[in-house]
Amino acid sequence: MPPKRGAAVRVVFDEDSWSEDMARTTPNGQAVAEATRRDYEGAGCPGEDLLACDGEARDGTRLPECAKVYLPSPDGKFGMVFDIDRQAGSLVLAYLAFGTRHHPKESRAPSVYEIAHRRLN
Repeated sequence: MPPKRGAAVRVVFDEDSWSEDMARTTPNGQAVAEATRRDYEGAGCPGEDLLACDGEARDGTRLPECAKVYLPSPDGKFGMVFDIDRQAGSLVLAYLAFGTRHHPKESRAPSVYEIAHRRLN
């Protein structure tokens, strides 16, 4: 249930998950993630950037009630996944994971969706 177009949603970050994800990604990934976090902490996540995650995806991940963004917007190779929460009657996005959206088939590295699934489930 993405918010209305133009509305921004408050984002809260889990420091342990964030640190783990920054240690795992590339320098380019870190730059993208850190710039996005600064923007989101300052102004929130633009509602029009949010996409619903599949409740049950083909890769076996289950991310019901979650949202994602592609970074850099609109269709970059990285992504962030959030758990959608309500606090005091307002939507809040709780950070679950940052990482590469889709690795080459031969890669054993987890996708951002697999990381989020592990943390959520």
